[in-house]
Amino acid sequence: MSRDDDPTEPMLLKGARFNVHRMTLTGDDGRLYQREVIRHPGAVVLIPILDDGRVVLIENTRPTVGETLLELPAGTRESGEEAVVTASRELIEETGYRAGKLELVHEFYSAPGICDELMHLYRATELVAGDPDREATESIVNRIATRDEIKAWIANGKIRDAKTLVGLYALLSGD
Repeated sequence: MSRDDDPTEPMLLKGARFNVHRMTLTGDDGRLYQREVIRHPGAVVLIPILDDGRVVLIENTRPTVGETLLELPAGTRESGEEAVVTASRELIEETGYRAGKLELVHEFYSAPGICDELMHLYRATELVAGDPDREATESIVNRIATRDEIKAWIANGKIRDAKTLVGLYALLSGD
């Protein structure tokens, strides 16, 4: 039985990319507490590295926060889709680059206080440029950056997206 059919965790909202459920938790005081939780199929985030060591970032307009953010490419897994398949698909969709090699670097939860989204961080190398296949609602521009530029952008707060910070810190910690 999937969580969507679990009578102990009723669905409050069925969305296109995630669902919202109500959990019942027992507190240390023995009382029952209800919390809303986002059930998510998982996602990927990519660190695309060109042969010369520069990194492919994207400027991504995010209507939810009313800003254009500097991010690593990323995307939601389709139901039953292997994370590496999502990674390959999302890299092409968002940047146009195809990876000759995808290496899993890390897995992490994006916001475990409210959501079960597990993100898979991949290093993408042996890149070949091509045309992106962006969704109609995406407003994305590729931004190629050196590691020094990335360090400066992190230091001055220009990069504010959590998954991007996780990925870039993982990249820079290997320097």
